[in-house]
Amino acid sequence: VVAIRAVGLNRADNRYILGKHFPPNRFPACVSHEAVGEIVQLGPKQTGTAKRQTWKVGDRVAFVPMLVDTPGMGVLRELGVYDQSALLPVPEAFSDQEAAAYWMGILTMGGAMEVASLGPENSRGKVIVITAATGGTATIGLQLARAWGVDCIATTRSPAKVERLSALASHVALLDSAEKLSHEVRALCPKGADAIIDPLGGDFVGASVKALAPGGRYVGYEAVTGPTGSYDTMALIGADASIHGFTFFRLLQHPGSLDRLVGIGMEYSGQVKPILAGSYRFDAAPEAYTALENPAHFGKVVITI
Repeated sequence: VVAIRAVGLNRADNRYILGKHFPPNRFPACVSHEAVGEIVQLGPKQTGTAKRQTWKVGDRVAFVPMLVDTPGMGVLRELGVYDQSALLPVPEAFSDQEAAAYWMGILTMGGAMEVASLGPENSRGKVIVITAATGGTATIGLQLARAWGVDCIATTRSPAKVERLSALASHVALLDSAEKLSHEVRALCPKGADAIIDPLGGDFVGASVKALAPGGRYVGYEAVTGPTGSYDTMALIGADASIHGFTFFRLLQHPGSLDRLVGIGMEYSGQVKPILAGSYRFDAAPEAYTALENPAHFGKVVITI
């Protein structure tokens, strides 16, 4: 049993509430799968529980998002019952709000970079692009890339966000359309990007292919602008490039990757810190979810229980 202290929100929450995101809605239902809390009651350790840690009452814990039964239990609540395998450690220096905003970014961006064949051991000097870079997940990715020595290009469509992004990325590209992506990336790095990590999808897939360096990898993890797009097959072949999809559910099929990313998250917690866009009270949860759609927000929206 975990007493929830803070909950992190993301775009998928709103899509789920609107019936546009898996898992299928069933009612009554809870929402959200990112949180931090305190263990207040503990059963015997389960067979097959990941070897990340032995828990005790009083421990502050976060959650593996894909191991939370979102509609059945979720984390937007005062108390919840969860499998021990769903629990994660929390960096000691983080506040509850920061801890609730941390692990989704590490698992998503770290996992996507792993698919792009990037990690702390081989990324120094590589060039990567992180598109739509002002959300809570992407800002974690920018900091992780910087800690690994990556030359990172962040993109945004908002001129008002360029200055803040400049503190996190090597370069910032201001885009008002997919067509500008390749031009801006090539202007900053003529050889192209070694990897592009993208939640936008749609026309940005084809634009990304044109921006890849020889052997480069496009990794898509959402389709914010739409589920379909096209790309120049000859550009893909000519660059010996590749297109990949990533969902953090992949980590359930590769438990070694999950444990590796948890280790990375703890190791780099001194260099990677969640950026909070705002904290809302539990009774203001509807306003918090509405804030997710505000184009001005920068970082992670959280709810404090």
